Amino acid sequence: MNDNDRRRYEMLVRVKQFGIDNAGDFSGIATTKFTEIDAIVGATDSEAAKQQAGFGEAAQQFEVKDSVREDLRDEMSAISRTAKSMEYEFDGIADKFRFQRNMNDVEMLAKARAFVTEATPYNADFIAYGMPTTFAADLTALADAFEASFATTASATAEHVAATAETASKIREGMIAVRTVDGIVQNKYANDPGKLAAWLSAKHVEKAPKKKAPTP
Repeated sequence: MNDNDRRRYEMLVRVKQFGIDNAGDFSGIATTKFTEIDAIVGATDSEAAKQQAGFGEAAQQFEVKDSVREDLRDEMSAISRTAKSMEYEFDGIADKFRFQRNMNDVEMLAKARAFVTEATPYNADFIAYGMPTTFAADLTALADAFEASFATTASATAEHVAATAETASKIREGMIAVRTVDGIVQNKYANDPGKLAAWLSAKHVEKAPKKKAPTP
């Protein structure tokens, strides 16, 4: 929920309470709209909770992805480093396993898959040069885990984005309901300054703070 939506939401909560406190003064359209606003506040609370849950899930999944990425980089770096040592016995092998740590995720996954393929004919040689006997399987497992993290982070992000959009939609519905009931309430309390002031205060949406102009 961004700042603008938060301020509108806080207004809806105040309007909801105003409707509850003064329910006996209204009927018909006004009662329907106050009931609608009450439901919208409840739905917005639910969507806001989903939004926060989605945000937390996305953060967790990106943390998992970061960890897997680092493990994959370390494994590929070890293979690349070993290939450089093998260059004198196997001419050109260092080029097959050249690795740059600043590759993007898609490039690094593709490179990891290529490493597995290229290493197959040299499996025993890599082991002879000190790599673990399971290095190829370890690299495959890390590449699989890294690829799987693409989907989990995308899913968690989508959940967060969907909840954010739904929250904004509910708040817009609430704003329309408030505008609809506003005229009725002001007519009802035209001769009741206290109630009218309370309504105007409840439906007021605070303006965003102005940014300070830079000092010349």
